[in-house]
Amino acid sequence: NQQPVEEEVPLGDGCGGTWSVLLPICSRTISQQAKSRHSHSSNQEASFNTNRFSELPQSSQYNDSFDEACWDLLSGFCKSLKETVPPSQMEKFECVVGIDVDDKVYQPAKERLKAMIPCNVVFVDIQPTMYGKLCRIWNHLASKSRNDYIVLFGDDVRLLDCGWPQKIEECFRNISTNTGLPLGAACVAMNDLSFPGFPTFPVIHRWHLNQFGTLLPKQFVNQGGDPFLYELYSRFKTSAWEVSCRLKNTIGGDGDARYQKYHINWRGHILNMHIRKLKKSVEVRNISGVCLDVVVPSYRTNNNDYLRRIALLRASRDGVYVKFWFVVDNPCKNHVDEVKALANELNAKQLEQSGNYFINVIHYGANRGASYARNTGYNYSIADWILFLDDDVIPEDNILDAYIGGIKRFPDAKVLAGMTTLPEATNTWTTMLRVCNVGYFYGVSKLRRHPPWAVTANLLVRGSRFNPTIQFKECYPKTGGGEDIDLVYQYKAFYPTSGLLATAAVPEAIVKHPWWNGGNLCYKQIRGWAWGDSMCILEWPSKTFMTFPNWIEHVTFIILPLAICTKQPVTGLAVGSVVIVLEHLIKMSRYLPAALKQCEGDSIFYQLYVALGAGTVLSAQEITRVNAILRRFSLYSICRRVDWFDGQEPRIKLDIQFGSIIRFVLNVGITSIGFGSYWQEWLNQV
Repeated sequence: NQQPVEEEVPLGDGCGGTWSVLLPICSRTISQQAKSRHSHSSNQEASFNTNRFSELPQSSQYNDSFDEACWDLLSGFCKSLKETVPPSQMEKFECVVGIDVDDKVYQPAKERLKAMIPCNVVFVDIQPTMYGKLCRIWNHLASKSRNDYIVLFGDDVRLLDCGWPQKIEECFRNISTNTGLPLGAACVAMNDLSFPGFPTFPVIHRWHLNQFGTLLPKQFVNQGGDPFLYELYSRFKTSAWEVSCRLKNTIGGDGDARYQKYHINWRGHILNMHIRKLKKSVEVRNISGVCLDVVVPSYRTNNNDYLRRIALLRASRDGVYVKFWFVVDNPCKNHVDEVKALANELNAKQLEQSGNYFINVIHYGANRGASYARNTGYNYSIADWILFLDDDVIPEDNILDAYIGGIKRFPDAKVLAGMTTLPEATNTWTTMLRVCNVGYFYGVSKLRRHPPWAVTANLLVRGSRFNPTIQFKECYPKTGGGEDIDLVYQYKAFYPTSGLLATAAVPEAIVKHPWWNGGNLCYKQIRGWAWGDSMCILEWPSKTFMTFPNWIEHVTFIILPLAICTKQPVTGLAVGSVVIVLEHLIKMSRYLPAALKQCEGDSIFYQLYVALGAGTVLSAQEITRVNAILRRFSLYSICRRVDWFDGQEPRIKLDIQFGSIIRFVLNVGITSIGFGSYWQEWLNQV
């Protein structure tokens, strides 16, 4: 057992306010709980009004032989309270004790309870309709309290640090001084060693009760009350951790509780309503706190250096609340253990200063793909903004500040695109990638104030609590491709009134992205993108346009059928080869100016080779899209292209369409000449 840490605590008026400790206690057996439930509960509530111990192993359940164990548990709490609050301060404490009306241990022993609890005691009966509904019990006990500071404890709690009330009061005063808001318009969380980084035991001021009339909204049952209070005040920069006030929750916490847990969805409408009410109460026009979480899907092994760099990101200003969500999308146990060890190491250091910037590690023992992993972190988060980063990028130290600045500059934006920089070319292949500009949308934030879309390697979006129906779709490849376009299009559709302003560029938010496959050939990666973005044609037909057949469509849907029908495979092969050569000569001429600039000083033959290779990158994507059409039997997708600029560049669309006409005319001419003998023979027969 951890002993309370002795510190010098001023006696007398060291604790300026008065305190109400809410303490619900219960010792009923399983059979008694079940009987009470069936006697007093309606059928509608039976799903969550179960006894407090039925979900736990027998060793942790209370029954008649455990009466003294109940007293021992409560005695441990009372001892820790007495040891951490000096007698002179204890005079300003009251303990509001909630006891079940049919409790056979505590109801007849109120005098013993008074003698055990080291402060004034107020007894409150808990009716059977509240059994197992801790949040409603919390509200009920708070309504009977009379003091300034209110905190809910359980009999399984052990307080570890002397002088914790004084520290928390000082924290409340500092918050009021720094923000200019009324004293008490805040939430201060204690440091629960059993559930680190989670505001399990928030302290609330009577000011909150005066404004809202109750501690928690009536919708809460027994889960979510503590994070709700912390999240509510964080929007006003008035949530804080007092990490020096430690405690241990010996039965509750992140694991099994002594009751069946019942969750509600409070992250959206309920939280928004109370934020609006709080804005009105404190008379502020705009909320000043920024709640921004970072979600990183992690499949790559041995990349803790990258994850560490991400986890150490900090904002330079106060009032920024950040959590990291590392979603391990790899069943490899060693990888999971390594990421957990990193998180534990960094969390332990961070909790010496604050509960902010806490790292959460999620894993589900499978490889379900980047979209699933991002959705997991996205849906776990309660933040107003979610920053997606890949696990192989190196972010600049000021990236959080850059995005916070972007939020302020673009109040209507729902998607903020950062700058993802690719390295300089290191070999022939990466030179080809540079020349063909395949990474255009990685750096789109430097080129467009309101990008049509951007890559999820570095993308900030509105949190899921505002738009829960927006999700990464699992129809896209596991390794990525098309899902980023689809996500941004979903945001635009969800917020149609934002129009062009739905997206905004934040070129100061920079990450460095490595070359794919270590700078070696990566046609597989490129084909994966094309396979994914071809799905956008089916998912977003309104974002597409028609062209004449390109070279691979001409070969597949015109030359090949002609060769089969005319029984002239050699002619078909020859004609197809000419079409392919012509196409790549056109592409080579298109990329030659960029190759001349990129390969300045090299021989003209090398520059031509690079220009030709750059064309094959685009060709690989075009081949993959036709393959996708055939595999999906999607005739609708033939000759249909995704408008990468989402209507922002009609001239580019016209150029593509006009270019397709010229190519098609050339290809038809070549085909007609190649199969000329067949046409002549056919005409003679006719």
